[in-house]
Amino acid sequence: MPPHRILAASSLIALMICSAASAASAASAAAAEVCPARPGHSPRYVDVFDGTPEEMATLVPDETGRSSGRWQLGYVYEAGRVVTVRCRYDDGQTADVTLSKKVNACVYKIDAKKRLKLSCE
Repeated sequence: MPPHRILAASSLIALMICSAASAASAASAAAAEVCPARPGHSPRYVDVFDGTPEEMATLVPDETGRSSGRWQLGYVYEAGRVVTVRCRYDDGQTADVTLSKKVNACVYKIDAKKRLKLSCE
């Protein structure tokens, strides 16, 4: 293979690797945990609202399992509204997080120690 084609091929491979790494990084950033970290305390429950909690439009997960579940949320944003998550911690405290940028779904998982993690993408 001529040297200029080898260089072009290796440049293409490097570009593909960088693109894949960027996509993976963006995916993990987009799926960041929603509930604010509180030293010594972890979320036990979450409520997901179409709008604000005061509007009382609590959403039920579209999929649920023994220790996980998923809400499909794109339609809320398509209707011009936002999603709010209420994180309820093991000490009774709550934190409301408004997801003003569109997310398509939120997923929760509960580990063996009953710690809940909620991520949205």
